Amino acid sequence: MEEFSYKLYKGNLFKELVKTLLEDYGYITAPYGYENQFSTMIKRELAKNNSDTAKRIRCSPDLLVYDKETNEINLVEVKMSAKEYININRLKDYRKYWEDAIMVVVMDCGDMFYAERIGDLRENRKYHMPRDDFKRIYEYFPKIVSEELDTYRTMAHKLLEATSTRHDDEEETFHQNHEKSM
Repeated sequence: MEEFSYKLYKGNLFKELVKTLLEDYGYITAPYGYENQFSTMIKRELAKNNSDTAKRIRCSPDLLVYDKETNEINLVEVKMSAKEYININRLKDYRKYWEDAIMVVVMDCGDMFYAERIGDLRENRKYHMPRDDFKRIYEYFPKIVSEELDTYRTMAHKLLEATSTRHDDEEETFHQNHEKSM
């Protein structure tokens, strides 16, 4: 599988996991991101285009999340990392176009599900860590009960394990540099 297709596939796995988690706790969700709106051919062409419109489309959040009880609507971007840190590519573009969206990160550490409003993420950090940069997911989505997340944590761990044999280039470079500095 080529790298572009693999990244789309991997992202969809974690987006579906977060979508299911939110729905199981009473949130109404709908696909929102460009991965759901365009054919693979158009996505490949958008990846080559650096116009503001193309950038905005490429970094559009993955999900629309609605809480019927509070009438609150959020856009959610889902990211994942098999490490205890995450490199958020295009954070500058996310902040420019989707500052009020919430980034949900699935990471293989601690609570595993973290969230933060994109506009509140520190921009000058290349790598973000849950203890410094994110809150637990249930702080943004309070219907989620922390004590009941074990099934989702197990599922997330298995997905992270299954997809960790192939790393993104930037993440691998950071890991190598991090090991040299130790």
